[in-house]
Amino acid sequence: MIDMAARLALRAYPPSFRERYGCELEALVEDTGARPSVVADLLIGALRAWLHPVMPDESAERRRRRMQASVATTWVTWCAALYALPVVNFILSEEPWPTPVLVRRLLDVAQYAMYGAGLILLVGALALLAETSRTGNWTAWRPLVALVPTLPTWLIAPLLLTFASIEPLSYWVGALGVLGPAAFLITVAVTPAVVVTRCRPSAKVLRLLALSGVAVAFAVTTTGIACGAALIMNTPDAAQLVTMPTVAASTAALVTAGRGAKAALHREHPVEFDGDV
Repeated sequence: MIDMAARLALRAYPPSFRERYGCELEALVEDTGARPSVVADLLIGALRAWLHPVMPDESAERRRRRMQASVATTWVTWCAALYALPVVNFILSEEPWPTPVLVRRLLDVAQYAMYGAGLILLVGALALLAETSRTGNWTAWRPLVALVPTLPTWLIAPLLLTFASIEPLSYWVGALGVLGPAAFLITVAVTPAVVVTRCRPSAKVLRLLALSGVAVAFAVTTTGIACGAALIMNTPDAAQLVTMPTVAASTAALVTAGRGAKAALHREHPVEFDGDV
């Protein structure tokens, strides 16, 4: 029998990987035993499988996987840019010198762009929800349950940080006040991406999601430019920790959105893959 840790590690692999290699991998774990080192190897393998997905040879299914990966990655980069904006604004407000007007305007434009991209993502989520209500594939939304235990840590974080100076619990209270919201934000970024992968949307909805990702990618890029300008013109050390990941997220968003749009607009062999959902 496979214990719970190994079973969760196996579930961490992408659905496409589990479809092709899940049975063999589970049998291998049963033969070798679910030692801690095996579970660690499984988790590392799952991370590699998400970062470097194996695309099938079939043209239609390959385009589907590309669009799904593009939509999921674009969502994660949007979350990263959205989280970076208030952090950069806070850092700049704490600096002893005033922030240039141009930087402030760029940050304002980035904020409005991110809100607009959020509306686009909301429309895509509603389209995916409407299709799920039609197909009845509600189990694909199960990863969102992970938001339930992490949401309270986000809500009570200000209260925890208020009492963080009280001894002798100050260290643990402060750690929970910081790590709890971080866990919630990571969950918000990851679980919707997993849902998109598991829902296997129809061609029409998937193309809508992939093409709308281009607008989201430009919003993320605007945020990266604004944060980069804040770094160049103010050069606070703390801002570098926020700006460089945001620039990386902008690059990833542009690349993955471009690939997803190319797959969505591909018409050389027009294959409708509604039948395999």
